[in-house]
Amino acid sequence: MVMNTSQETPAPTPAVGSGEGTHALQILVFSSLCAFLVGLDSLVVSPLLPNIAASTHTAENVGGLLVTAYALFYALAAPLFGPISDRLGRKKMIMAGMLLFTLATALTGVGESFSWLLLFRALAGLGGAMIMPSIFALAGDTFSYQQRGKAIGIIMAALIGSTVLGVPLGTLLAYVSTWRLPFWILGLLALLALLLTGLFLPTTAPRRTLPVGPLKAYLGQFQAAFTNPSVIFALLSTLLWTIGLQGMFAYIGVYYQENFGLNVGQIGLVILVAGLGSVAGLVFGGRLADRIGKKVIVVCSAVVAAVGVLSVSLLTHVLIAAMIMHVIWSTSIGFGQSSLTALMSELSPKARGTVLSLNSSAQYFGTTAASLLAALLLAGSGFLSIGILCALACLLVVPVVSLFVKEEVSPAPGSSSTGEAPSLLKRS
Repeated sequence: MVMNTSQETPAPTPAVGSGEGTHALQILVFSSLCAFLVGLDSLVVSPLLPNIAASTHTAENVGGLLVTAYALFYALAAPLFGPISDRLGRKKMIMAGMLLFTLATALTGVGESFSWLLLFRALAGLGGAMIMPSIFALAGDTFSYQQRGKAIGIIMAALIGSTVLGVPLGTLLAYVSTWRLPFWILGLLALLALLLTGLFLPTTAPRRTLPVGPLKAYLGQFQAAFTNPSVIFALLSTLLWTIGLQGMFAYIGVYYQENFGLNVGQIGLVILVAGLGSVAGLVFGGRLADRIGKKVIVVCSAVVAAVGVLSVSLLTHVLIAAMIMHVIWSTSIGFGQSSLTALMSELSPKARGTVLSLNSSAQYFGTTAASLLAALLLAGSGFLSIGILCALACLLVVPVVSLFVKEEVSPAPGSSSTGEAPSLLKRS
């Protein structure tokens, strides 16, 4: 059982819980910056897979393991860092993750063999697992329920919206130079972000300082997270949602090359167009969810995403039609993703960092499963079977969220009625 910590919690900083003020703005800006780089690092690999596979003399379907390595280590590690973030503070975890992320990304650009690339992608995934759950938990600590969907939507837009600028630019750089160049540049940008975040991101006080041993406190955070049964079903929804996205996206570069003969630069432009729709969905989906309910947006988005991804898998001979359905699919994913993450942030306020680390873990277990299944299906029956897999995963989200995830409006951060510690922010 998680012990009461009311005697150990200082008074909250005024106005932060409402999401207003300089500190809240700083948190949103630098959280979005880190999210943009993490999203770019995880997404830039997919359109580069044909080039990487050729450079390392690896089959293209095996090259997808670079996506799997990143996702698997992220999934395995994320639950380890959520409770640590709850105990030690969000900024410390974000900074440590950014350091590892920076090194691993830069090293990806110098790896000579496929085995080394797998290792560096795994380390980058480990760094991402330290960063993103803490960022989402920090947003949950800072913004009220009424503003949380909008704030998380902006962060998600930065995370996924890196496809709009970063992935096409990365593919263009790879087209005119080498696939290694995007990773070198990304490593330098990550180093700059690490320095800026260290200087300007407000430091958060630990969510709880328990007078018990580390192991007992660690397990206590998971106990607190699963007190609400909705957490389990919400995690299942996240797993299914991610399979619906990543099963096809992991091989989207191969899809456009094999079916339409597009080169890496052209693939980047297609992803740019689809990414614009995704960002619009992320930004407006979060705002709309704050008004009409997060579950409503998730359910509607899941149905549209299922239709979109199945259509993409069928339209292997009509490029314009495939691109249109790709945009529809990406836009619906954006709408649902921000709403589902915001919904997750409400389910267990006492252990928000732990819950959101589990949510990130579910996302990347979904990516791992999707990329492995897609590799098997691609070698067998092709893209149609991948589309069917993704569509079914999206549709299964509908009954799970509708029937088993309870949406509740919680008081603003700092309210004693939630049992959560107030959001404590100070300039570092």
